[in-house]
Amino acid sequence: MQARVSRNIYLLMSRLGFLCFAFLFFALPALRAEKIDNRNFAIDTCYPNPNEIRLAEERARNYWAKHAARFGSNPVYLAVEASKIFPSEVQDLWSKLINSETTGSFFSRGPDQQTYSSLELIGIMIFDTRTGRFVGNRGFISVDTPPVGRVARFDGYIARYIGFGNWG
Repeated sequence: MQARVSRNIYLLMSRLGFLCFAFLFFALPALRAEKIDNRNFAIDTCYPNPNEIRLAEERARNYWAKHAARFGSNPVYLAVEASKIFPSEVQDLWSKLINSETTGSFFSRGPDQQTYSSLELIGIMIFDTRTGRFVGNRGFISVDTPPVGRVARFDGYIARYIGFGNWG
């Protein structure tokens, strides 16, 4: 009888050990998986000038050379700040602001402070880490940006936002 109880306890402990191993091996990496902010941070498109593109591309390359091992290949795109946009350069700005998923900072100021003169618009370019170049000469205008280092959506691209590319 004693041998049967010992064998049952042994089987129970080995099953619990296997379950703990499976949890540690399979579930914990999924819990640490990076979250993607699926809100679209692009309210419109922009076309930075060639000098802004050249400088932003250089910053993106330098950033990626320094951080590639840290982040790996996912996502393959980096969102880098390329230019400042003046509100007068954006047609139908008000409708783009009210229809955006990510302009909370502008609308949280209160009606008396919602002026275009206090609005900061940023031109974001998308850098492809596989080719070492921007995906095109078109960028995206953003009012609010994700925290630096986070992964978010800019129109059709899922990219790691690196801001000006000079952190970390």
